[in-house]
Amino acid sequence: MRRKFLAALLTLFLSITPAHTQQGASAFIGEWKGQIEGIGEARLVIAAVKSNGQIEGQMEFSLKSFVSTFGDKADSAKNTSLGIVSGSTLSIESALGGKYELARTGNQLTGVYTRGTTFRGSASFTKT
Repeated sequence: MRRKFLAALLTLFLSITPAHTQQGASAFIGEWKGQIEGIGEARLVIAAVKSNGQIEGQMEFSLKSFVSTFGDKADSAKNTSLGIVSGSTLSIESALGGKYELARTGNQLTGVYTRGTTFRGSASFTKT
């Protein structure tokens, strides 16, 4: 009897956990508009967050009208960036080089953009 109860409890826990994880990740889905120091206006469109945390969508920059889609890795030749959600943070390895480390608080993403050892600037986005 005790074994059956523990098995049922474990099954219930496992069925609830993925939904809870997806709920947190779903807060990232949507359109985010913002500013990146040294780059200017940007728009982040997150269409989906996969179960491994990888995001789908694109990042658009007003400067030179550059658009980068999210893929399996950052690749400047293919204009793809890699974005990963983990808890309340979003890390993006940019197609143009550099990395974004952003923390989500409500409808805000704030953090830094670093490019090698030569540049570190602020980045902030608001969900629209």
